[in-house]
Amino acid sequence: MSGAFLADVDTFFDRAADQLDLPVGLAEKIRVANATYTTRFGVRLRDRMFTFTGWRSTHSTHQTPAKGGLRYAMACSAEEVEALAALMTYKCALIGVPYGGSKGALQIDPSEWTEAELEKITRRFAQELIRHRFLDSAMNVPAPDIGTGERTMMWIADEYSRLRPDDINGQACVTGKPLGGGGIDGRIEATGRGVQYAVQAFFETESLCRPVFGASGLKGQTVIVQGFGNVGAHLAQFLSADDGAKIIAIIERDIVLYRPEGIDIAGLLAHREKTGGLAGFAGASARPPAPDDLTMPCDILVPAAIEGVIDDAIAKSLGARMVVEAANGPCTAAGDRILAQRGIPVIPDLYANAGGVVVSYFEWVKNISHMPFGLLERRYHEKGHRMLTSKIENAMGTAIDWQGGESYLSGPTEIDMVRSGLEDAMRTTLARIVQVQETRPGTTLRDAAYALAISRIAEAYRAIGV
Repeated sequence: MSGAFLADVDTFFDRAADQLDLPVGLAEKIRVANATYTTRFGVRLRDRMFTFTGWRSTHSTHQTPAKGGLRYAMACSAEEVEALAALMTYKCALIGVPYGGSKGALQIDPSEWTEAELEKITRRFAQELIRHRFLDSAMNVPAPDIGTGERTMMWIADEYSRLRPDDINGQACVTGKPLGGGGIDGRIEATGRGVQYAVQAFFETESLCRPVFGASGLKGQTVIVQGFGNVGAHLAQFLSADDGAKIIAIIERDIVLYRPEGIDIAGLLAHREKTGGLAGFAGASARPPAPDDLTMPCDILVPAAIEGVIDDAIAKSLGARMVVEAANGPCTAAGDRILAQRGIPVIPDLYANAGGVVVSYFEWVKNISHMPFGLLERRYHEKGHRMLTSKIENAMGTAIDWQGGESYLSGPTEIDMVRSGLEDAMRTTLARIVQVQETRPGTTLRDAAYALAISRIAEAYRAIGV
């Protein structure tokens, strides 16, 4: 599957690049990975030596540092890492953050190791990456991905500080850290929140929404979410609580929950927190997964798990009116082509799930500036807001009940600024994708997004004479 994933990404790239007027050879330079490092290192555990295999691929350094997640999974491979690194390059260029693309993976099942063992393995992996400059606050900056999280990032950051104590910006060597370790408020929810903003922007763009949903808004739309990890769970929570969408099904590897009236996501999250899983939840019917789960009728299908789940066979019988790629690479090239022929719009991965890298960028900037967001301006805005509201009340001769006013009057917090910046990035980017799409009748959102990303990368290479 990993080799097919890379081939699919290359197919999407070639399809868009062929429509652009690029100098001979530049498309090939943009498409291929600059370097992929394979490491096989030993760690003594349980009275014996274990050898682990890991990868870090730098797809592009037209902007530095290169940025991308680090996953722990048994199914990973060099080809998968290169595909994900390429997607990161295009994603960063599309969304407008000044990064190249990178990705890393360690072939390991985290559930088979204790926390102390995982820490030892992670620190050894970090040593190998640091030694070869595939982990560096100015050159290559990992973030959490499948199988990793805040704890993993802090182990890596601490190991980096031990080996590179001279790097004044060392805290920026990874993002996705806990708040106490230099992280930023809103990073955990960032990808799911970004997908929400992408869906909202789609429904508010008449040229996109009307052909599929008419005058209907997001409220009341039925949604199926495949994958209830960090991204899928946050998105389900946001779409149901904030936008009034109905999450009618949750598809996981070991269980499918279904309730046509809509699942209580807050209740489901509380149940999972208490029991450690989704089984036994009283608010929905449960059954084992089936091969055709993704074809269940719904308005919006959100694959938020792994790549390659919507192939040509699934695409032919898909029951959704729209697909939102919260995961990387859920649609194969063949499946994507069939969805386009059927008139089913796809909000593509390089745009839909870019929220994680946007907020990672905010965290990285916070770390290298050595200054918390809002430190200089929060009280300034607070005084201005209070002065304005006071003048309005004096002019009207009465006090006004400012609904939610305390948040407004007190000035923006870090989470307010993070969400504001993320929403602006997602909405602005979709508007630009639509502009490209309108100049090329019949172009899908994916083709337009790739064309915009490739054009920006080409401009960066032209600027340095490549």
